[in-house]
Amino acid sequence: MSISVIIEQMGKLFVILCLGTILARLEILDVHTKQKLTKLLLYVTTPLMMIDAFHDRMLMLETQEQAANAVSVGMLFAFSFAFYIIMIVLSLLLVFAMRIPKEDRRIYLFMTIFGNVGFMGFPVVESVYGTEGLFYAAILNSVFNIFVYTFGVVLMGGASEKEGASFADTLRGIPWKKLLLTPAVLCTAVGIVIFAFHIRLPGILADTCNTLGGLTSPIAMLVVGANLNGMKFREMVTDMRMNIYVLLRQIALPLVFWVIIRLLTQHNVLAPTLLLMSCMPAANTTALFATEYHGNEKLASQGIFLTTLFSLISFPLVIWICVR
Repeated sequence: MSISVIIEQMGKLFVILCLGTILARLEILDVHTKQKLTKLLLYVTTPLMMIDAFHDRMLMLETQEQAANAVSVGMLFAFSFAFYIIMIVLSLLLVFAMRIPKEDRRIYLFMTIFGNVGFMGFPVVESVYGTEGLFYAAILNSVFNIFVYTFGVVLMGGASEKEGASFADTLRGIPWKKLLLTPAVLCTAVGIVIFAFHIRLPGILADTCNTLGGLTSPIAMLVVGANLNGMKFREMVTDMRMNIYVLLRQIALPLVFWVIIRLLTQHNVLAPTLLLMSCMPAANTTALFATEYHGNEKLASQGIFLTTLFSLISFPLVIWICVR
């Protein structure tokens, strides 16, 4: 496994993140601009990125001698759904074991469940397991979008119009039609259709999806960096609760996940690919949703920053322990 690839991808994250902080300090990325960029990410670039991902994987598999059949694709979706069910259970155990204050539980749960499986996950998996691992990651990423725009929205309070509603109240009032008709979920469904029926998009449309979808990661990290503006580094690294959380989330959780996933599959590529995804630091979406649904933006950005920083150490360590 190429550890240098992992370090390189994380290095890119930090360069863009720091640029976002500088731009916010120069008031180029002000509050209004940040909110508009957040909506651009949630409703335009991320949905188009999903269509591009499925289209690209379909083209890749067409060039392979043994393309995945319908049964194997179905199993991949089953394992991807199992991945997030396991992560939800582990996140609940972690958050309640740490006795996280009620007002911060939503952010901690979201950070634990949803990792950065796109921007960091795709290049790392591709470098280690090639197109096979990349295809598994693409399926997982599609399920990520289904969960994040349904369960994730509910978790962050975006499904309830009643301000300050409890999680239980939010669950009872889920507007499923509204959630399932979000651009990201709809475009994920379009991507699945494209993949399943081998639909080749016209060149200009495919290029448009690729170009706009490619803006997602850099814009997202700029927004995360902007959210960090004004936060003192000493305050971030001296938060004992957050430090303990980062240790457990980046080391203990993936190790427990590995034990569980090995009971479900012994596949020599699928199992370690899922482990790689469980090691990813908190997703950029945490800060985006915190901004969109008026959550604790500072806490979300702090969690993204620290989990990404610590993953420089934890990621190689966990992989060395489990897949050497």
